[in-house]
Amino acid sequence: VQLVANIPGKTSISALREEFMDFCDQLNLDAILEPVKA
Repeated sequence: VQLVANIPGKTSISALREEFMDFCDQLNLDAILEPVKA
């Protein structure tokens, strides 16, 4: 599954990544968070 999300520019990427990984760990999901390559 590929998901594209628009994130406001003022959002801390490191905090977003940490929260995302914690969320995935709680649901026992394997996931990565990386920028879209144009």
